[in-house]
Amino acid sequence: MGPLLQVPSDRDRNRALDIFNRVTEKAGIGSHGLTVGVSGFGGTATALFPFVQDDEGMAANGSDLYVFCDLLAIAVSGAHPSGLVLRTLGQPQTVRGWKFIDGDPMPLNRAEAFTAYTLHPDADGPLIPLPGTEYADAPVIHI
Repeated sequence: MGPLLQVPSDRDRNRALDIFNRVTEKAGIGSHGLTVGVSGFGGTATALFPFVQDDEGMAANGSDLYVFCDLLAIAVSGAHPSGLVLRTLGQPQTVRGWKFIDGDPMPLNRAEAFTAYTLHPDADGPLIPLPGTEYADAPVIHI
């Protein structure tokens, strides 16, 4: 059984879709992965949305989008500690992150992103970043 999480409202779902659209727009051309994590009673739920963007648009799996946006809507509700990560694949791989405060995505700077994604509460110590990974300042997401 997964963690217990609040059911998002229709407003939360609409805001989640807006945030999703803005983040994927800012991702630009290339291969990317979005991960959302939401902590609830009994653990953390995560969802991954891999996608590729080119001049013609986005290629992705629609069922991944549904699961991802559903969990993103819970993050947007502000009821649980939550975060969002955008990984852009390539050489180097680039990582950007946001934490949700009262349901709003607040960008992390590169040092905050590094700290957030190389420390894990279940690990005995810091996680070693993958070689070729750069941490970058996340853009502001206006909603």
